[in-house]
Amino acid sequence: MAQIILQQPWVWPVLLLVWLMLIGSAWRRRFRPFGPFLLRLLIAVLVTLALARPVFLPPEIPTEADTAERRVLLVDQSASLGEAGQQALQAEAARVAGEAPGSLTVFFAGQPHLALTTDELLPLKAESTNLAQALLAGGEMLTGQPGRLVLLSDGRPTAGDTLAAVASLARRGIPVDVLIPGAEQVQSWSGQPNEIRLVELTVPPLLRQGETFAVEITIHARLATEATLRLTQNSTESVLAEDVLAVEPGLNLFSFEAEAGSLGPQTFRATLAAADDGQPANNSLSAFTQVYPPRQILVVGDEPVPTFRFATQLQRVGFEVERIGTANLPDRLSELEPYAGMVLHNVSARDLQLEQMIAVQEFVRSLGRGLLVTGGRESYSLGNYEDTPLADLLPVTLEPPPREERPPVALLLIIDHSGSMIENRDGPTKLAMAKEAAIRATDILGPEDLIGVLMFDNQYDWIIPFQQVSDGAGLLEIQRAIATIPGGGGTRILQAMEVGLPELAAQEVNSTARHAVLLTDGKSFDGIQGIEDYDEVVATAQEARITLSTIAIGEGADQELLAHLAERGLGRYHFAAVPEELPELTIAESDILRSNALQEGEYRPSVFRPHPVLRGLFPAPEQERMPELGGYIALTPRPRAEVALQLGPGDPLLSVWGYGLGRVAAWSSDTGAEWAGAAAVWPEMARFWGQVVDYTLPEPDLGLLQLAAEIEPDGVATLTAEGVTATGQTVDLARTEAKLTTPAGREIELALRQVAPGRYQQRLRLPDAGAYRLDVTQPRPDEPAESATVGFVVRYPAEYGLPEDGSGPPLLRQIANMTGGRIFESGQSPLAEDVAAEVDEAAAEPLELWPWLLQTALVLWPLEIAWRRWNRLRIQ
Repeated sequence: MAQIILQQPWVWPVLLLVWLMLIGSAWRRRFRPFGPFLLRLLIAVLVTLALARPVFLPPEIPTEADTAERRVLLVDQSASLGEAGQQALQAEAARVAGEAPGSLTVFFAGQPHLALTTDELLPLKAESTNLAQALLAGGEMLTGQPGRLVLLSDGRPTAGDTLAAVASLARRGIPVDVLIPGAEQVQSWSGQPNEIRLVELTVPPLLRQGETFAVEITIHARLATEATLRLTQNSTESVLAEDVLAVEPGLNLFSFEAEAGSLGPQTFRATLAAADDGQPANNSLSAFTQVYPPRQILVVGDEPVPTFRFATQLQRVGFEVERIGTANLPDRLSELEPYAGMVLHNVSARDLQLEQMIAVQEFVRSLGRGLLVTGGRESYSLGNYEDTPLADLLPVTLEPPPREERPPVALLLIIDHSGSMIENRDGPTKLAMAKEAAIRATDILGPEDLIGVLMFDNQYDWIIPFQQVSDGAGLLEIQRAIATIPGGGGTRILQAMEVGLPELAAQEVNSTARHAVLLTDGKSFDGIQGIEDYDEVVATAQEARITLSTIAIGEGADQELLAHLAERGLGRYHFAAVPEELPELTIAESDILRSNALQEGEYRPSVFRPHPVLRGLFPAPEQERMPELGGYIALTPRPRAEVALQLGPGDPLLSVWGYGLGRVAAWSSDTGAEWAGAAAVWPEMARFWGQVVDYTLPEPDLGLLQLAAEIEPDGVATLTAEGVTATGQTVDLARTEAKLTTPAGREIELALRQVAPGRYQQRLRLPDAGAYRLDVTQPRPDEPAESATVGFVVRYPAEYGLPEDGSGPPLLRQIANMTGGRIFESGQSPLAEDVAAEVDEAAAEPLELWPWLLQTALVLWPLEIAWRRWNRLRIQ
């Protein structure tokens, strides 16, 4: 029990005398002021007690002998320690056990074993560390008596739920003392100063015959060294690569190219050799893939050279490609069924019939096939995709993203003011509505934009020569000038175009957006016979990046000519049956300038978000990137779309999404020399297009017998076969036989037993690490037997791999903190007597209280004086 002893007890009478003197003095003043009196009395008590020199004696702490705790030593003997580390922990355990007679010793790795002495080494499965099982076993050995566990380990579990086991011990009040090894001891326990190992061997899970693919190998080394890497396929005789590599400390990624050859299952094996390697058991890894026949792809396009180059790139990566023009695209779904995927290569909707577009839509939605749409001057918004089935299946909308600012644009309005435009009719005339439409079109223009208005009949006249819109007053003057356009005579469209379009091309504007709109209600005196002259004028305008749209007003307009001009001018053709439709149509045309869909310049593609379609193409900053693109069509991704690549101000370059049963990918630039430029000849471009197209394609048909293999960390495999009939019924009570081929080439005959309707399984422990092949045959009633093959890989034990995050010393400290245990280092004693003796010795020292009492009195004295003076001032 704690005590307080007075070293000068004679102070007690003095304390009583001081109290009587203070009370007598206060009595004469009727205890006024009462507050300072009590404070003065307390100060006197504190000073008097300080003179008595009181000492505090703490209670005694019970020793180890009083509690009779039992100890269980848990000694790690897993392979991650190495032979030197295992021996070091054995010696440490012997020393600790010698200091604690009666303690139990448990050696553990994959499972715990109780040893009668620390010299008794039991056969252990050293390829794993089940720390959780060892902790729970140690807790059970205490049999409910007071005790503690002493853990000697490197803290690298590879099996079991360690933290769950620690939480269970903490709830039962069982502390765990842990050994934290030093840095030099950890190095000695690993066997050698350096350690190099294979971390990952990656190949695509599915390949097509003839496809070029990348084999990626990840190596980890503790120190910089040289290592010989050997990569083989199917057998040690088929060497894909063999090289001496310079390996840096940490993780190193190496990539090798290979070509998918033979059909069927293929295995790959990487082996590593280094002179100063500490653990050779982690220097081999295997991988498995399945090679299928090439897929048939239909490439649709009317540009012979770019389409041919694109098809050639797909053929290089293993696709069978058929090229056709838009006129030959089938409009029946049955004719498209042989193809796994389709590419619309810069295809304009103007070149397709509605039935063809519907067939493409159902090809994706109903048949579950893949579609890639590439950009160019004939696609997307430039190819009149609006309000067509093509627009519905794209992962992007045709409207460009909103811009805070846009570059200046130039707009040319060519307005027919011939006599037919002012004919009397009920309501406003065509010319009046055309002028209103032109005025409304100017409302979107900014101060830096240019506008020109050319009116024509059989002559022409610039109502508004090209000029900047400037401020609001300038725009008002432009609109007033448009409103004054008078009626005229005949109609000569070609002459107006020959005057207006070259003038638009001559305008210097810091933008590629030059757009002309032609409004007319009649037939030109030039006639359709002069179509070559029209084409020549439009072709010259296109060289200056001018787009031309046309609006036909009423049935009397030359609709054939105007539609032809809009098509050649890469614009849009509109038909206004009545003049009232003109303002809305002209506003739609002016939206081309507002949205500025066509973006030209220099744009560097970048990864928007990691995506499987980019597998292996953009893994590191130092790898060669896709070169810059010279242009693209600005689009807006749909909410469910996945954007893989972006460029410009964050616009989507490559977007994908699921549509019905299939997938669609949209590439907003082209694949040829105009925009793609250097990217078209990028060394990785064929592989890139192959991965994009392959991502859109459906998975291969796995047949009526599907196989799977699940590998547990301890090397136990669960082999599963599921069989169905052609009508979807499960196959039950069938004799399902299997042949397992080991990495060494040994064949093991197995019988899978039924565990559920249509499901057959077998569990077995696999003898070696490496690639296994499983061939299963299942007979069918009234049908031929079904056969299937699957491959799977067993890695080397996790004991030889990289430590998991949070393992090692941090995990050991967490175990001690969660259970209330102690942390010690090699050579220190974890015994409770040592700690108890130190604590008891510290607790036995008396604690002098007089300095604390005197300091408190000195603090209160000024307060008492201030309180008394304040009372006097208040009374005065």
